[in-house]
Amino acid sequence: MRLIKFVVCFVLIFNLNTKVEAYTGIGPIKFSTQTMNDFFAYLRGDGNPSGDVGKKKGEPLSFAVNPEGTTSFYFYCPTKFGSGACAPASAKAVSMCSKRSKARGGSKCKLFARGYKVVWGGTNIKFSRKFDEEVVRAIFKQNGWFTGGYDEYNNNWDDKYVVKVRHTETNEDFKAMSSKEDYAKELAMENCQSKFKSGCYLYSVKHKGKTKTFAKKEDINQDTVKKLQDIKKMLDEGLITEAEFKKLKEEILN
Repeated sequence: MRLIKFVVCFVLIFNLNTKVEAYTGIGPIKFSTQTMNDFFAYLRGDGNPSGDVGKKKGEPLSFAVNPEGTTSFYFYCPTKFGSGACAPASAKAVSMCSKRSKARGGSKCKLFARGYKVVWGGTNIKFSRKFDEEVVRAIFKQNGWFTGGYDEYNNNWDDKYVVKVRHTETNEDFKAMSSKEDYAKELAMENCQSKFKSGCYLYSVKHKGKTKTFAKKEDINQDTVKKLQDIKKMLDEGLITEAEFKKLKEEILN
């Protein structure tokens, strides 16, 4: 009986995964300016063509787009309903998008994103809940999904803060970019901590061509211990006075 239940569950899970994969898009795609704006509205979860970037209004569920990148359709769960209150709507998003696309002479739509994760072509790129529009645009450009309106953006590239957070054990890097340094740090740290619960530390900040790097907390602690040991040895050997030792110790600790 248990074996039968296991087989039934396996078949249901397999069929569900197969259906989801069938909805997922593959191949090259180029977003239009309109569908790019739709995607930002989808991430915000507000259903508006424009709004405050990075300010979450609801929970994104499913985003579908045609291969031409000219037609899209998405579902989101408004904040008032609470997180997890709305059911996934991948199939319906694809269906509604396809109807709209065919009416305009376009191709059948496919699933581009589920939640905050882009699933097109199996990329599985996950955006932060507090997404930065510039980070999203940079990722879209790297993948060739959207290049429109980038000339003006690149002109101000040097004014952005590019922050890199690194994971201590794996040395995996997580980047974020914003015109505000603190916000870029917050985004990069959140991206790292979304994958690793601990061990994330600020590695570097690049601004106007200059890069400042930071040591791991463990390295800083070891360096402090070494300096304290050195001045203690100097005190024991009579090279410095007790007053000088206390002053140096205070400087090291502070």
